[in-house]
Amino acid sequence: MGARLAVVINKDGGDLGASETFLHAHINQMPCHVYSLIGNPGFRKVRDGSEGPGHYLDSRALIPLAFRWGLRHVLGHTVAGQDTRALRQFLTANNIDAVLAEYGPTAVTVMEACKQAGVPLIAQFHGYDAYRESVVEELGQGYRQLFESAAAIVGVSSHMCEKLRAMGAPEGKLFHNACGAEVSGQASAAPAEAGPRFVMVGRLVEKKAPFVSLLAFARVAAEFPEAELEVVGDGPLMAPCQQLSKALGIEGRVTFAGARPHSYVMSALTKARCFIQHSVRAPDGDMEGTPVGVLEAMGMGLPVVSTRHGGIRDIISEGETGLLVDEYDAEVMSAAMKALAGKPEYAADLGSKARQSVLENWTTEKSVGRLWDIIQKTC
Repeated sequence: MGARLAVVINKDGGDLGASETFLHAHINQMPCHVYSLIGNPGFRKVRDGSEGPGHYLDSRALIPLAFRWGLRHVLGHTVAGQDTRALRQFLTANNIDAVLAEYGPTAVTVMEACKQAGVPLIAQFHGYDAYRESVVEELGQGYRQLFESAAAIVGVSSHMCEKLRAMGAPEGKLFHNACGAEVSGQASAAPAEAGPRFVMVGRLVEKKAPFVSLLAFARVAAEFPEAELEVVGDGPLMAPCQQLSKALGIEGRVTFAGARPHSYVMSALTKARCFIQHSVRAPDGDMEGTPVGVLEAMGMGLPVVSTRHGGIRDIISEGETGLLVDEYDAEVMSAAMKALAGKPEYAADLGSKARQSVLENWTTEKSVGRLWDIIQKTC
């Protein structure tokens, strides 16, 4: 019988969203039998693969809620303890060879069950879990225990690996593996044929700094009357961004599309000249890992204007496969956007090289393959 892997993800609701493509890939594209356990402790849903109805882990499925409440309040049992026992039993009963925990907080909640079951734990960090100061402070002791007990610690960018090393992750257990993007057989974007249309995709949150992108675009719009910007995504900064666009006099040139399905995003990118993303270190310390949206745009053949930030520096060679600027530098960002708005052939050349780079290094298949190699080394 082949290897058996359990992929665990702490998540409200117990289901993955369609946009969480890298998580679906880690579950569905591994060359082994994979169980997914999605949901918070006490509410984990078990599935073969990442989709389908699934069933609750025994801690919830077999023990009535009232009885579990009684165990906690009379005997001092906890949800965490019940979840650990149920997960340990699942790992043992199903002969699991390794556990892949997506995100640091997930790894902390499952490390005791893995230790008791004698199953190697691979902890993959993605972004906020390594950078957001409140998370790192709250889980400081848990992370130290995790670094000691886990078989492998995986960061999705070289910068993140440096951060994890500084937090105490042992060099011998630390691995770098960027997420990947699904890439079609041929480029679907045609930046040389598109007008000066820019697209930004993602949650409108502080680490995306949408204000800076709007400031940069306002300068582009002043010089290029046909320039347009489409903002795909929702978030707490949506209304302030709409207000800023009015204050800058560009509300007629900016479309706020809101949250849209992945198919809409792909369609929007096929009509664009350039993809922009001004990632920054947020006031709470949060940073990007390796943004899948940037990789997807590159894989479609679009040039990208972004920042020298996190894992973006791993996947973009400045001036060759994209253009990078310093964080919060709206003036230089606008200059880069103007260069692409005024030179469609230059945009096409950058986009072509970006696509080739993704095909050679950053596809989902290659990322999953590297992760599988890490898992095999620990088993």
